[in-house]
Amino acid sequence: MSKPTIIFIINSVQQQRCIKRINEFMDNGYPVKAYGFSRLDVVPTKPERFTIEVLVHLTNGANYFSRLLIMRDELREVFATYKGKDVVYYYFMLDVAMACRSLSHAPFIYEESDLAHTTLRKPIIAWILERVDRHVIRRSILTVFTSEGFVRYHFGNTSPTKCVVVPNRLNSTILSLPLLPQHTTDMQHLQIGFVGGARYKSILRFAETIAHRFPQHTFHFFGTLMSELDRLEKLKSYPNIVFHGAFANPKDLPEIYSKIDLLVSTYDAEIANVRFAEPNKLYESAYFGVPIIVSSGTFLAEKVRAWGIGYDVDASSEDSIAAFINSLSYDDYCIKKDFANKIDKYSLINHNEALFDKLAAYITHYPN
Repeated sequence: MSKPTIIFIINSVQQQRCIKRINEFMDNGYPVKAYGFSRLDVVPTKPERFTIEVLVHLTNGANYFSRLLIMRDELREVFATYKGKDVVYYYFMLDVAMACRSLSHAPFIYEESDLAHTTLRKPIIAWILERVDRHVIRRSILTVFTSEGFVRYHFGNTSPTKCVVVPNRLNSTILSLPLLPQHTTDMQHLQIGFVGGARYKSILRFAETIAHRFPQHTFHFFGTLMSELDRLEKLKSYPNIVFHGAFANPKDLPEIYSKIDLLVSTYDAEIANVRFAEPNKLYESAYFGVPIIVSSGTFLAEKVRAWGIGYDVDASSEDSIAAFINSLSYDDYCIKKDFANKIDKYSLINHNEALFDKLAAYITHYPN
């Protein structure tokens, strides 16, 4: 039986996660077409194996609902092009799903990688969009969640059968990169690192705590700076705060992780999306054997404790961060590092047989 063409609709074409997913479908023999929306202030992404047709450029400051109307107008022609053809649509995120569902009831897969609607300022709007979100999930042929925590947020301990969790594991290309020997850890002179886009206040608070109270330790920023620029500028004046700038992912990851003793991923726990997300830093930490520090009261903290590969801390104040730093012991650190190194590397690599098995079962039972 021939496979349908998968028509991907991307809410932000700069998202590497979306590129990775489309490549997966190609690897599994599905013909693909991709359309999406670009952000004016972000560098465009150019995939190597396929082309994304950018429908319109959106501004980040645009109102959520006005953005939906723009997206809806731009998508009309896409649905007209494929009407009556053997296709399955793939909607990335709720805004895309809402715009598309208002135009077509064609079979679709829905992917949710964060709970964007929970960040809206008006609780009643967030409440309404949560109901809309669940409706989209019920109407999909498959819903892909990038965190088991999102399933818990929507449905508690009961997961609908049409849902599949596809965690943010590492791209398989990382297996071709050499694992570099790590420097010897000195608990009196720790090398603490943040890897990624620095946009959370708790990350800055952690770095500020190291700057103010622990001159013997060093905090490294690897990646782009996306948070409060005035606080970042002040941090640059401290000799134990180092900014390395942008890096190539995954090519530069082995070198980065060979230089640090601890990985900081203390995202702002007061944000609902943070409390239920499962960032790929969990998998990087385990793969490279670097214990991770995360925010207490999150799904990520539960995973870190279950795997035994790191620590959780209340990152809402300098005092609690300082107390955590002072509590670190070499023996406990070595135990956590040992647990990380014992995890099977292949289990941390992106492979999603369950997703494609479920899709194949749908196509078999409901061919066009």
